[in-house]
Amino acid sequence: MAATRLTIDMLATQPRREARHLEGRSRGDLIGPWGRHLDARFGADAAVRVKRRAGLEQLPETLTAHDWLPVHVQLVLTEAIADEFLDGDIRRLYPLIVADARASMGRVSLAILRTLGAKRALRLAPSTFRKVHERGNCACEVTRDYTRITFAGAPLFTHPTWRLLQLFATQSLLALAETPGSVWGEDSEPDGFVTVVEH
Repeated sequence: MAATRLTIDMLATQPRREARHLEGRSRGDLIGPWGRHLDARFGADAAVRVKRRAGLEQLPETLTAHDWLPVHVQLVLTEAIADEFLDGDIRRLYPLIVADARASMGRVSLAILRTLGAKRALRLAPSTFRKVHERGNCACEVTRDYTRITFAGAPLFTHPTWRLLQLFATQSLLALAETPGSVWGEDSEPDGFVTVVEH
């Protein structure tokens, strides 16, 4: 029996789930200069408003590869941004994520990504994962028509907002690499998730 496709729309409309109990840490550059981007887009007090809503008043507004955070911070922050500025619709974050990534990368890095191609860039997912997550593991299988990135071994991977962010990240990579393709997710037991790219 074929696995159910979990689309961005499906994940975005699932009931919110508590995230603060999730164990492990993730590296700060997963959210990077989040506060600067918000202030530029929504006004000088945007980051402060989001921190207040999320209960993360002490969170720095710029994070780097030297910072490590509890894994729930990215999820709580994402939901608070959607609630504060996007009428609670997390799907509306996607074009903002692409725009911020494009601006952060610059023309040279974008040209390198387009030359490398999305398929080759997706192969790097396991090594990138190991650098930014403490728990769980990631494997990548690439065929002519599909890439399957499998995350396993941590309850984090079952959280709808985390899953949605993985689909956003993969769809963003295709957009920045100017590569056509479709992206969806699948359940993988236990405590797992698969990001599937049809290319």
